[in-house]
This record gives sequence, C-alpha cells and structure tokens, in this order.
Amino acid sequence: MNRFDLRRSTALLLAGVVLVIAATSAYGPSVPALVFVSRNPLKAAGPEVPGLGPYGRAGAAGGRLMVRTATGALRGLLPRGRFFDVSDPAVSYDGRTIAFAAIAAPGERWRLWRIGADGRSLAALIAADSTSAVPRFDDLDPCWLPDGRLVFASTRLAMVAQEGGLPVTNLWQVNADGTGLMRITTERNGAEEPTVDPRSGRVVYARWWTNRWLASEVDPGGVTTDRTRAVPADTVNLWHAVSIRPDGDGLRLAGGDPRSRATTMAYQPAVLADGSLVGVFAEPLSLGDGHGRPGLQVFRGGFAEARRPDFGAACAPLALPDGRIAFSRADRGDYGLWVARPDGGGLTKIVDLPGTLELDAALLTPRRRPPVDTGPRTRPPDSVAVASVERLHDDVNTFRFDCLNVFSNAPLDQPFPDAVPLQRGVKIRFYAALSRPLAAGGDTAVLVREAEVTRWGGVHEDNMPADVPMFEQLVDAEGRVLRSTKGPAHVAGLNFASFGSGTKCVGCHVGHSAQFVPISYDRARWFNASPAASAEASSSAPGSAGPRAAIDRRTRGEGESFGWRAAGGVGEFLRLRWKWPIEVRELVLYPWPAGPSRSPHPQVMEAEVVFLREGREVERTVLKGPLSPGGSHAKSNGVQVDAVEIRFTRLKGGPGPVQAGLAEVETIAKLVED
Repeated sequence: MNRFDLRRSTALLLAGVVLVIAATSAYGPSVPALVFVSRNPLKAAGPEVPGLGPYGRAGAAGGRLMVRTATGALRGLLPRGRFFDVSDPAVSYDGRTIAFAAIAAPGERWRLWRIGADGRSLAALIAADSTSAVPRFDDLDPCWLPDGRLVFASTRLAMVAQEGGLPVTNLWQVNADGTGLMRITTERNGAEEPTVDPRSGRVVYARWWTNRWLASEVDPGGVTTDRTRAVPADTVNLWHAVSIRPDGDGLRLAGGDPRSRATTMAYQPAVLADGSLVGVFAEPLSLGDGHGRPGLQVFRGGFAEARRPDFGAACAPLALPDGRIAFSRADRGDYGLWVARPDGGGLTKIVDLPGTLELDAALLTPRRRPPVDTGPRTRPPDSVAVASVERLHDDVNTFRFDCLNVFSNAPLDQPFPDAVPLQRGVKIRFYAALSRPLAAGGDTAVLVREAEVTRWGGVHEDNMPADVPMFEQLVDAEGRVLRSTKGPAHVAGLNFASFGSGTKCVGCHVGHSAQFVPISYDRARWFNASPAASAEASSSAPGSAGPRAAIDRRTRGEGESFGWRAAGGVGEFLRLRWKWPIEVRELVLYPWPAGPSRSPHPQVMEAEVVFLREGREVERTVLKGPLSPGGSHAKSNGVQVDAVEIRFTRLKGGPGPVQAGLAEVETIAKLVED
C-alpha cells in the first residue's frame, strides 16, 4: 500500500468513526439494540397514532421494519416495498427471531410473520388457509411466551364490540412453527397488546372494560341499556391491564389505581423488573374514534397511585434492562423513540426520522427467560362465540365460581374501593352476554342463575358456563341492588373463565381479583369490617375530615385528607356502629403520623375500647400507649357486638392544644348467625 492509499484508508476509517460517534451522539445514551417500525401518519381523520386503540389498531398507511444497533446506527431489516405496512415487532428470548404483523399490499388484512434477527428466513407465522369463522380478520400484536410459543391478538372470533360496531379482538396462542392455534380468552369487547410479566411468566394484556348492561330495579330482568331506567352509576368504558396464565386461566387485574376510572387505564401495558406497570392513558378512556393525545401512566409496584411523567404525547412503552423505559414520543407532532426513567428524569431522544412515526420498539437482544407455566389447558374453547341459551346450561362446558366473602375489604392503604356494606339475605345474579353480531350492541344479556349468598358472605356455585362473557350483581332480599360508596354492586365489565377451571376470590369491588385470597373459607370469614360501619364522634376539629375518615382504610395522606381529629383532648370519643351484629377478634388503632406538617400531633398514651351490644357494654379493653405507627391491637374474646366506642383517657402532645385523634381503626371481625 502506497502513502496515498494509506492516507485515504485512514481518512475513510476516521470518517466511519465520526459517523458512528455522530449517530451515537445524535441518538442519545447507551441503549441495547432495538427493532421498531417506522410508519407513515394516517391520512384520514381519526386516531393520531396508527395501531393505537380499537379504531387505530388496523389502520395502515405504509411503514418499514427497522433496527437501531447498540451504537446508534440505523438500518432496514427488509427491502423497501416487501410489505406495505408493518407493526408490533416482538423478539424471542434468545434474541434470534422477530415476529411481527404486516400487510402485504393495500387493502389486505394484517397477518403475522417471522424473520431472523439477521434479516433472513422470512416466513408466514400461520398458514394462510388456517380456519376461521370470520372470512376477513386481522392478526396483530404478537408476543413470545417463555416456552417458545407466541400469543397474539386477533379478530378471528365472530363478535361485535358493544361500542362502535367494531370486530372484537381476543388472544390466541400458536407454536413457533404455526401449529397448535388456540384461542385463550373470551373477552366481550377486546383483548390487545399482550406482554409477559418478567417475574411470573403471566400474560398481561389490555382489555376493553365496559358493559352496556346496567343494573335496574324497574326492569324484571334486573338489567337495562336505558340509563334513565338504571340504578345511578358512573360510566365505565376504558382499557385497563389484566393478567392470565398462558393457558388463559386465572384472570385478574394486573395493576393500576382502581379508586378512579382514569387512574385504572393502562393500554399497551409494560411490566418493569420491579413489578411496576406502565401503560397508555388518553381521553376518552375507551380510545374512541378521534381520541385525544395519549400519555403514559406509571404505577410503582403495580398497584399504587398513578404518576404521569411529563413526557407530553407518548405511547408504546418498553422496559429496558437498566430500569429505564423506551417509548414513542411526539416532538412537534412527529413521533420518535425516546428513553427516560419511570419518574420522568433523563428524557433523551434516541431515534427520530423525518416525516415518519417511530413506534413499537422491542429489545433485539437475548434476555432472561421468565418462569414457564407448563400447565396445559384442559380443552380449547369453542371455535365460535356462544349464542344459545342451551349452551349456558349444558352442564359440560362449565367452571366453578367461589367468592369466599363478598364483604371482604383490601388491606389498608391499598388503592382499592371498599366492598359492599354488611347485609343479610343477599343474593347474587349471574348474567351472560350471548353473541348477537347483527343485534344492536352485538349481544343479548341472559340471567343464568340467581343464588343465595351465605350468611358469612360466601358464594359457591358449580356448573357455571365456561368461555362466555359474564357479569354479576348483588341484591338484597327485596331485589334491590346493593350499594357501596362507589356505586351499585353490579360488575361494570364482563369476565370469563376457562372450561374445567375454578375462580376463587374475596370482595366485591374494583380490583377484587388482585386481593389476597385466604387459604381457607374459615379464614376468609374474618375481614376488616370498619368501612361497613357508621362513624360518629364527640367532636371534630374545624377543617378536619370528620369521623368517617377514621374508617376509610387509609393511614397516610396529606393535610386533613385522612384520619379523624377531635376538637378537644381527654374525654373525646369515636364510636362505630353496624347494622348487623358482628363477632370481633380485635381492633387495631393507628395514630396520626408525626411530622412537621401536623403540629400539634397527638400521642394517645391510653385509650379504652368499649364493646357494645344493643347499647349495653359487653367487654372493655384498655390500651396503653403510645400507639404504634404500625397499629396497636386491642384483643377481644370473640364478643358479639353492634358498636364499639374508643374513649381517650390520656394524651400527650407538643406546644398548643392537645387533640385526640386517630389515622385509622381496623375492626377484624366476621358476621354472626343471630
């Protein structure tokens, strides 16, 4: 090599290094290799982002499958023009194979494909002649399972959503070679965007949680679609995140803050290594046609207060190995790929191509395989949606329903609403939604069964129809729908259970499926009965939340938003009353937390707990303080009571007047026979 050639080679090498450095600098910090799609904006009015929500999921405007290397370099994975549009790439756990959805030509339907990470061995994932009850369907959102199979969303089942007349998505499962195709969900309105919880191997997906059938006390069947004839209730129409086993069994809420509808929403869910849930929110919560700008909600630890980092318009979150998230973010209306911490810090752009939307990033690296759930489903569901009343009562396609205690509440400080108040003579109604694609709303509601709730709050029913969308309703002895502080005891969405399975839960409230289920029915009888009580006090300090705040299951909060504080000190009392007698095992008293924002904060040095039945004292316990921040326990001897009174006999405080008060009172009890 002569001197000129050496100088030329050196210059070319340096230029290449400069290009790599420039690419890395332009596209941000260290990020593992990613595969994503670069898509054109949708031209027609409607959803802002192609692939987002029920109206945008099948939108096609043209796009390419792209790779961003760990150095920041970009390349196309397929030749231009091989597909008209692409979406939803997913990478196998060994990092070798990419599954994705694609449209071969304008006007065709979405189908699933697989390709090597090196861009070779392109093949259709499922044979083109696979059977379906629907002649024109879309296959979308592929996701690899830990055992090498894939789960994906599809409109193969002939159902029409209750809103918009859209085809219903459900989740299906298939082997990597295209064999073993099987439906695993029976959602009434939609199941999309599956992912895998890295801790458990469970499938987490977004479900369309709504129900056009409302509770009614004037219609003979107990339900109506006419809101003027319905029991007053808020509107429930949103996408939230649920999880199932890979065989479709064990449906339960995956995360969120169920104390409000908006803070429960989590479309395109992503589960971080620490169990935190990240999902998309927007208005309307149903992601209806023409929905507003999407953003991200973060739920630390899964169930927690919703946090909304200031990312602006954002969607398609992805968990990175170092705890950050990658996601698509709109910068001046043009979506690119960005990374940030879940708290919003470290926001950095990594890819943004002019004129296109960069979406659906997935890690293009080997990663730890989650636990493999090998439990096979007993039998796949029917190939068509259930449309006949006879199928609801065939005593073959069934599951067992067990709710160990409908009155049970979630633990303190967990973001779940209260269960229904204590009641006797309660009945439960089970309804099914039969598929009627040509009828208004796409279904017909049928009362499957009305059953007695045991005196202890239990429901135990065999031969319930499996693989059918269902909802429930609790009524009293006169047929009136039970009410809680959050509205009627009428399931606002629709659930399903697999053939041969059994459901087991406690409580009757939003998020009850995420509540811990005691190991036995006897243990489930014991629960925190405080929220079912009425609360009164000798006095309440001006501006405080009042005595009811001492039984709202919260021991923490800001200012006066939680807990009860009296106007005075020694001699003040708090009284709880129940409509029905209960057997009390113990009371747990929680003091106001100490802190500079709560001055003066009372310290309860001594309190008397008086147990009452029909106005007469049946037992008394003296608690010596100071009360423990983790709760001080006042044990009882299993007394049967209908009221409890807490009397403050000795207090200690800082400067200023000393005021009695409590952050919370737990009453561990069960209903009694008499």
